[in-house]
Amino acid sequence: MDSTASTPAALRDAGPRTDPGRVGQAVLRLLTLETRVDAVHALSPRFRLVSLRSDALRRVAHRPGDKVQVRVQGMAFRTFTPFRLGEGDDSLELLCYAHGNAPAARWLDAVAPGDRCHVLGPRRSMDLAAIDRSTVFVGDETSLGLALALCGTPLGGLDTHFIFEVGDAVEVRAVLDAMGRGMLQHAWLVERRADATHLAEVEAALARYAAADSFRQYVLSGQSLTIQRLQRSLKAAGAKPSQLLAKAYWAPGKIALD
Repeated sequence: MDSTASTPAALRDAGPRTDPGRVGQAVLRLLTLETRVDAVHALSPRFRLVSLRSDALRRVAHRPGDKVQVRVQGMAFRTFTPFRLGEGDDSLELLCYAHGNAPAARWLDAVAPGDRCHVLGPRRSMDLAAIDRSTVFVGDETSLGLALALCGTPLGGLDTHFIFEVGDAVEVRAVLDAMGRGMLQHAWLVERRADATHLAEVEAALARYAAADSFRQYVLSGQSLTIQRLQRSLKAAGAKPSQLLAKAYWAPGKIALD
């Protein structure tokens, strides 16, 4: 993995972004944890592994599937799923996907070791640690952090079948190989088509999984319309609502979803 330069002695604020005023600064001191960027690894042209560190992280509770919100510009925050954060650990890892020219993408392009980074959380989002059975995980490029968090559960993602809807299978495969986490290296990568016909292949696979084991757990994340379609397919295949965990990270035409 390629990394940026080592951490400078003096902390600095990341990238060209508008700093909040006095009121904003007071809000940040009151509500956020101030961390520093310990390392930034370029895993591919669009994926970065960002390592944050702070003594304050030792004092916060964390469960796999929790979310954090990172200040990316002014008082704008974007949501990520951290992993490798345990009780007593002062580090937090984010696997970030840059696309478009949104504030998060600009932050990711500029962030470097030594930068200050204000973080809200960790807070509850999806309780992956409660999963105690064979699981099928379906997501996209924005879901890789959640998948890595699942690999940090007691089952470790060992009895999980991973499916990712992606724009560039070669790039995503290289990222998964670099992370080296169990069954993630055997994930099925389905390349996205403009007419969404690739989702029929995913629906057929989910129907086979449901027919083979009626007690499976399903974790769906990524694009809202894809999640809605797959939820309908799984319910038609006999899956109960209690077997479905879903979290939309983005929707067409929307800046960001929590």
